[in-house]
Amino acid sequence: MGVQHVLIVEDSPVYRRLLSRMLTQWGYVVSEAENGVAALEILQNQPVSLVISDWEMPEMDGLTLCREIRSRQFGHYVYVILLTAREDPGDLTLGFDAGADDFLSKPVEQGELRARLHAGARVLSLEATLAARNARLSEALRQIEQDLEVAARIQQSVLPAHRLRYRDYFSDWIFLPSAWVSGDIFNVFPLDNHLGFYCVDVSGHGVGAAMMSLAVARQFLHGRAVERFLFTGDNEVASPSEVVRILNSRFCSDEVEIVSYFTMIYGVIDLATGEGKLCQAGHPTPFIVNPAGEVRTVGHGGAPVGLMPDLSWSDVNFTLAPGERLCLFSDGITECENPDGEQYGEARLQRWLQEGATLALDSLLPQFAQHLIHWRSGDCEEQRTMADDVSLLVIEQTGEKI
Repeated sequence: MGVQHVLIVEDSPVYRRLLSRMLTQWGYVVSEAENGVAALEILQNQPVSLVISDWEMPEMDGLTLCREIRSRQFGHYVYVILLTAREDPGDLTLGFDAGADDFLSKPVEQGELRARLHAGARVLSLEATLAARNARLSEALRQIEQDLEVAARIQQSVLPAHRLRYRDYFSDWIFLPSAWVSGDIFNVFPLDNHLGFYCVDVSGHGVGAAMMSLAVARQFLHGRAVERFLFTGDNEVASPSEVVRILNSRFCSDEVEIVSYFTMIYGVIDLATGEGKLCQAGHPTPFIVNPAGEVRTVGHGGAPVGLMPDLSWSDVNFTLAPGERLCLFSDGITECENPDGEQYGEARLQRWLQEGATLALDSLLPQFAQHLIHWRSGDCEEQRTMADDVSLLVIEQTGEKI
């Protein structure tokens, strides 16, 4: 640590000078103060690492000085030894509570003082080492947070635009990750004369789940533009269940070391007729809300993707009429617990979207996001973050009936 700078705080000039000469002979850099007020001034302006202070002093005694040292930030730890003639254990307790590190009885014996200074030096060395390690950890944490911010922006860039329109169809969404990045991913995109859509929820949380969700999103991008497995050999739009089967075979292959499975909905809607098909693979069952606020579900279960090979799925047919909304959501909504441990549930979600059936989506969904956050946290600001990733995608048929 180099030469230590010691501050002697003592109202007796004779005793102060005696201690100062002793410490100087031992190789310490020494400063002197006659009371606590003068000591704080020195501490504020000089790199003092160790203080030897009398307990009884005018203006500011040693006990008050200890409290002031502990309440202020000097950029490093200051080791405090109190000099006292007191022997009552209760007084020592007061000293430790005030922030003293050690005590010496007056009059001070040289050998004991030197031993206490060496003990203080070891503590200060440990404090300096810990501070350096904490600084490195803080820098590493800052770098990790910067990387996660970039990862979050990359993941957000994969999501569709808000207030998206395709001919007579309008879509909007909410996305509330439980951490920087999310295992939820979804999209809406044109697919020949159809509208394609998917919602994915990878098991687990954090970076691993987020990377898996991006891998699934990449498969859909390649399936449209490169490998075109979203189409049949006749260039027709492929069955959603066949697409899910292909994805399952890929994520269960020996070449992909998958560490988690995922649930999903994949579907297509004929842009001309509103007739659609979707495949449900372990994901919560979607539902359709009509302008009158009536609800009907679309789906009948199915296994998640990536659990085991050679599984099969089936399609569910539906029609999205003018004014109707197809609602797809992750279980981060239905399993969201309030401070009392009660889950939000599917019935509340359906009721909220039923009651808002006549409101514009770009107004309704932000309101629902705030509603769900309040459900989660109540009046507790510390619980405003979600326990699980939350996503809700709504597709509305806005055109006139053909």
